[in-house]
Amino acid sequence: MIQYETAAALRQACIDGQTTAQAQTEAYLAQIAKYDGVYHCYNTLNEKAAEQAAAVDVPALERFLTSPLAEEIRGGRNVLREYRFTLLMEARTYDPRASAEDAMLLQGVVDCCFETESGLTVVDFKTDHVFTPQEITDRAERYRPQLEAYSLALARVLETPVSRRILYFLAPGRSLEL
Repeated sequence: MIQYETAAALRQACIDGQTTAQAQTEAYLAQIAKYDGVYHCYNTLNEKAAEQAAAVDVPALERFLTSPLAEEIRGGRNVLREYRFTLLMEARTYDPRASAEDAMLLQGVVDCCFETESGLTVVDFKTDHVFTPQEITDRAERYRPQLEAYSLALARVLETPVSRRILYFLAPGRSLEL
C-alpha cells in the first residue's frame, strides 16, 4: 500500500488519479483511521496539557528560579534531573527484622542532584501546602527517610558521597536542609 505523509497528500493523489479506485479507498480508509487516532491522541494530549498548564503555580516557580538554591544548581557540576535508579539493597537497611540474606529492590526517581566540592547535593521538590516554619519542619521530617534512601542509592550508584540533602517546598518558596 502506498503511504502518504498527510491526509491532504492522500486526497490530492486520489484527485489526481494516481491510484486505482480500490487502492485509493483502502489507502484512504487506512490512513484516515491512522490520522483519526493520531488526531484523537493529539487532542487528548492538548486537553491534558491545558489542564496541567492551568495547575502550574507560576509565582512558586518564579520564587524557586530566583532562589539561592536555583542559583546553586545552575552553578553545580554534573547536574542530574529526574534521575532514575534501581538498586539491590540489604533488606536490613530498611527492616531490622529481615534476615541477613534478605535483599530488596530499591527504585526511585531523584528530582535533582548535583556535585559540589564536598560531594553530592540531593534536592527533592515538594508541593505540600505548608507555610509556617513549624509546618515546614514537621513535614520535612516525614520526608527524611525518602531523602536518606535516595542518598544511599546515589552514593553507591554514582560512587560519590552525599554531603547535603535539601527539601524545597514550592508553595512557601522555602528550602530546608536535612
